[in-house]
Amino acid sequence: MNDNKNKNVCDTCVLLVDYADITITELGRFSPNPQILWDMQGAEAVTCYNFATREEQQQHYYPKLSLSSVLRHGGFSVKLKIEFSAPKLLHFPPNNLEEVCDADFEDVISILALRIHEMGVEVSPQVLRSAQVVRIDFGKNVLVKVAPCVILQYLNKADISRRLDCTKVSYRNEGHSLHFLSRHRNVVIYDKLRDIQKAQYCKSRAVNPENAQMIDLAALGSNQYLRIEIQLGNSENIRQAIGKAGISAPELTFQNLFNSQICRAVTLTYWNEILSAVKYLQLSDEDAGDLFKRLLDHKYKFLKALQLVGLVTILKKVGKRELRMHSGNVFSPAIYDLFRMINQLEPRNNWLQQDLEAITAAIDENNTIILRKGKKDDLS
Repeated sequence: MNDNKNKNVCDTCVLLVDYADITITELGRFSPNPQILWDMQGAEAVTCYNFATREEQQQHYYPKLSLSSVLRHGGFSVKLKIEFSAPKLLHFPPNNLEEVCDADFEDVISILALRIHEMGVEVSPQVLRSAQVVRIDFGKNVLVKVAPCVILQYLNKADISRRLDCTKVSYRNEGHSLHFLSRHRNVVIYDKLRDIQKAQYCKSRAVNPENAQMIDLAALGSNQYLRIEIQLGNSENIRQAIGKAGISAPELTFQNLFNSQICRAVTLTYWNEILSAVKYLQLSDEDAGDLFKRLLDHKYKFLKALQLVGLVTILKKVGKRELRMHSGNVFSPAIYDLFRMINQLEPRNNWLQQDLEAITAAIDENNTIILRKGKKDDLS
């Protein structure tokens, strides 16, 4: 990736700014009044919020602002937290189906500073550039040819949570979203357009409640989008994810993390882990008899080939998670040996393989999605 022009960067960011680096011109915009932070000597349970009014939201997209105190040695300090979606800042009506690229950084900074100013807080562009990132969502909207729910149903059969080291798996919204959740890191895959539709009539049921966007869905025609999103909820997880992707983690400033190479590498790393976890499903789509003969042709012993075909057949019906449940949540070493053998096999004629490879290619290319107003979308 030599040219970062029109390469996708990130979506939601949460920035942290020292109180000394801001000026509040309208205290009444915050509730409760920020004076309470000093009156209570830095009580961490108190947070003062500043949200855009309904009238303001009809004109522009605004970030969410909050003031809270952080205990330090010898006292406390007050921080301003700024939460926003970079694509929604730039696109009006606000939407994050369209994506932003490296070249959009200065526009994001200038618009963000302006919106914060309109909310009664002065923050300089330089402060925003160097602000600490305490949460960031990397990911990609992928134009797919098969219905996203078909891909999600396929992925749901695999034991992806173990590979991603997640504590909870959730398959929601009638099969239109799949969540792998841990304390400060989530991997979420969902039908992007279905989520926008759901948020329009019931925000609480959407993956992202802010997806209630005034986007012209009819102009998209029959296009369908799968969203792969890596939600990193604290500094440690951001560093770990970047390191896992093979990139030396920079200082976690907004300017450093607004980076298409980091976004591409992190998203691709987690997507490849998901594909590794579902490989046995591809084998299960083969005819059992043909697979058995192929194993014998590859010099597998008769009993071992029989065990592998039996395991693949069962996995096709119940998936690895349910199989583990029936085994008492513990597999024997012999079963793990069978799984290792399965991972060494190459599937044949998997009907979904071409679509999965296309998703991988789209993440790797990482081109931004830009909607041509009144027309079907175009990938730049």
